[in-house]
Amino acid sequence: MTLQQMEYIVALDKYRHFVLAAEACGVTQPTLSAMIQKLEEELDVKIFNRERKNISPTTIGKKIIRQAQIALNESQRIKEVVSDETDSMNGTLRIGILPTVAPYIVPDFIFRFSHSYPNVKLFIDEKESNALLHDLKFGDIDMAIGVQPKETANIFSIPIYVEKFVAYFSNKCNKAREIISSGHLPAEHMWILKEGHCASNETQSFCHNMNIGNRIYEAGSIDTLVRIVDRNGGYTIIPELHINFLSEEQKKNTAYLNMETPTQRTVSLLIKEDFIRERMLNAVLSTLNAIIPAHMVEARIKKGPIRLK
Repeated sequence: MTLQQMEYIVALDKYRHFVLAAEACGVTQPTLSAMIQKLEEELDVKIFNRERKNISPTTIGKKIIRQAQIALNESQRIKEVVSDETDSMNGTLRIGILPTVAPYIVPDFIFRFSHSYPNVKLFIDEKESNALLHDLKFGDIDMAIGVQPKETANIFSIPIYVEKFVAYFSNKCNKAREIISSGHLPAEHMWILKEGHCASNETQSFCHNMNIGNRIYEAGSIDTLVRIVDRNGGYTIIPELHINFLSEEQKKNTAYLNMETPTQRTVSLLIKEDFIRERMLNAVLSTLNAIIPAHMVEARIKKGPIRLK
């Protein structure tokens, strides 16, 4: 089995069309077909079902394609090691990020990182927590920005910043500030995020408690929650960084929470334990350090470069 053959079966799985897969790989359709057939003969298994208008991987084919993708990702790391060691800072960087973190980081990150490292091909994808961990595990992304997962096997977490949660309430609620500031959160008037986009999995798991919150509509974004509150009343919980996205009038409808257990989240950079691109890692961290308000950034990030073993 060659890397070329692995590239072909991954492409055919992606496009489910021989001509399109061949074009993506820069070869002719007969060449791609012959190489895939040769691989099937070598392994003595059928990787794809070839119906006239429906190409799909077999059960064992799915497993082979998954391993081929991992192997291709690993082979790419050889080039990345050379780039990292020769100070050339090029290649590809794929970052996954939680949707409830992305609005406060991604616009400035793209601007700063692209200007500082113009030879790096940057790709950023928003996904919920489980999908981020899946993609990180299988090498579909190089790193993820989100909250630290409960399962940390083979995942190294670098805390970036800590931010508090604040309540955003409707201006129709005259006593809302007093009630919410005291730490009392009336469940029946609370609008929440859809599970999987949850803002916090650390101190106050609002999303996972099925007895909390109005579940007429479970939003996938903080912006949507704010608009729902403005229109329908009640309140929601938003990250501190979202305050900058509010109008001056809306900012008057926010309140920090006075609770025994601090309502906050730690946003971390997640990498696999075998991640080796030290210079790229520190380029990302230094860019994040320049974006996040200084009082929120973790002390370790401020100190300087992180050393990988």
